[in-house]
Amino acid sequence: MARADLLKEAKNAPDKPGVYLFKNRHGRVLYVGKAKVLKKRVRSYFAKNPAQSKVKRLVEASEYLDFYVTATEVEALVLECNLIKQYRPKFNVSYMDDKSYPFLAVSLRDQWPRVRFTREKHRSKTRYFGPYTNAHALRETLDTLLKIFPLRTCSDSVLERAIKTDRACLYFHIGRCPGPCVGRADEAEYSRTIERICAFLEGRQEQVVADLGREMEAASVAQAYARAAVFRDRIQAASRVREKQRVAVDAGLNQDIFGLAVDSDLGCVQWLKVRSGKLIGSEDFIVNLAETDDDTEILTSFIKQYYSTRTLWPDEIVLPGRLDEPEAIAVWLSELRGRKIKLTFPQRGLKRRLVDMATENAWHSLARYKLRADHESKTLMAALLQLQDAIGLPAPPATIECYDISNIGGEYAVGSMVVFIGGQAAKQAYRRFKIKGGEGRPDDYAMLKEVLYRRLTHDVKDPKFAARPDLIIVDGGKGQLSAAQEAFEAAGAERIGLAALAKQDEELFIPGAAGPIRLPDRSPGLHLVQRVRDEAHRFAVEYHRNLRSKALKSSGLDDVPGVGRKRRQLLLTTFGSLKKVREATESDLVGAGLPRAVARKVKDKLG
Repeated sequence: MARADLLKEAKNAPDKPGVYLFKNRHGRVLYVGKAKVLKKRVRSYFAKNPAQSKVKRLVEASEYLDFYVTATEVEALVLECNLIKQYRPKFNVSYMDDKSYPFLAVSLRDQWPRVRFTREKHRSKTRYFGPYTNAHALRETLDTLLKIFPLRTCSDSVLERAIKTDRACLYFHIGRCPGPCVGRADEAEYSRTIERICAFLEGRQEQVVADLGREMEAASVAQAYARAAVFRDRIQAASRVREKQRVAVDAGLNQDIFGLAVDSDLGCVQWLKVRSGKLIGSEDFIVNLAETDDDTEILTSFIKQYYSTRTLWPDEIVLPGRLDEPEAIAVWLSELRGRKIKLTFPQRGLKRRLVDMATENAWHSLARYKLRADHESKTLMAALLQLQDAIGLPAPPATIECYDISNIGGEYAVGSMVVFIGGQAAKQAYRRFKIKGGEGRPDDYAMLKEVLYRRLTHDVKDPKFAARPDLIIVDGGKGQLSAAQEAFEAAGAERIGLAALAKQDEELFIPGAAGPIRLPDRSPGLHLVQRVRDEAHRFAVEYHRNLRSKALKSSGLDDVPGVGRKRRQLLLTTFGSLKKVREATESDLVGAGLPRAVARKVKDKLG
């Protein structure tokens, strides 16, 4: 669509709040934005002299405009956040948040709740604290919490088994669990402990210590000195945690303080977490600037994405610069929290000094990230150059593919293809193959040949295989190399680099070489080919296990009384396939671990 046609669409935009999307000719979303008045905002992109070069590039790359009208500006902001998460548009600022960050979860739905480490955040009647970026530090925090506040740590199934057997675990005997499984826990006191843990995680440590002090005093007055000593020890442990925290501002304030550093195409946002007047944590986030150098846009986009996943909230957010439409963002954040949140942009005073401290830390974090990225880049390039020299390639292999086969006696035979670009895994390019000629014929060489031939002939007509690699690695030794060469010849792909990596001695076999090639131990080239090979193996085994599990699930074993998920898995591990389970005798099933009555029912079901 020409620029004039896009402008016509922009002129027809509604005079209402909403969200607009720029799309390319393939329908891919390039940019998502929100507007108080759609028509006014979208038409600004077609000014004769746009203020930002990014705007010009966006318009030139776009073919279509879409609009979503909303009732209010705050609704538009919420929709914008959701669409950015969904589409990850190229021209939107985004921070690098592809990881699954951990949370602490408190399972309030249980009679005896527990606090656990988790990476999911969707269960009802569960309170989540986080997300956190340092999983190791979070596990240490959880361990410290459970020393201060003893709770059960076992799973529901373990708890049920302990209740039935009336046997407590070691944690009860060393004072780390109040023993609900043996009837030793008081439900009211257990609930108070859960409330204190939640308060502690919210940053209200002083309140928790004061509550524990009152409990200790009451126990002492009642001459329950052993109980008073327990509370004393908990107060000391909680106080040690508090002593590690640095006083930042006046007591009582809960603040999130941000600093921003921008250099070239990267930025860093530093977050300082202040709770009850104490600086208790910090995190940094590397930001993809999406071809923009506008600090206001960077901060606005970051704040919207960052707080859309939060579970712990400050009273005040302190920022180094202005945001676009801060009033709407403040309303949205307050609605998410359920109480008012204040946005502050200090120019002087203590808050400004804290922002400056966060900004200085952001610059240091950005410099460290660039040094690490530069080191990783140099290491990967050294690995690729080493492979080029060892295998005799015309250039460093920018794209590497690796293949592996997984099966048990020819059953559920599959092949995997993993792709590394520039030495990094490109998981969106991974492919898997269900081998057509493998059933009942455990010939790994023939299976590998089939997979490679299908891949090398598909790339001509299938866009998913459009980019041919510079190097193909197969998991195995001379036999696998010969099978791969036959596939290459059949598909007419002799000019692609080829090698086989034998696991026993980590040797590379290449066509025409007199003997194997051994890359130096601990060399970057050896580390890279091992990582590629191990990833291909993992991907193949994962697919193979999925097929076997589906076969057993669809076998009708679910209908057999006494056969659940664990026993299906036992059969799968022992016999390898449903066919072999059918062939097994009743005695074989008993030998695998099934009770005789259940084994008989399985035989009756499968015939």
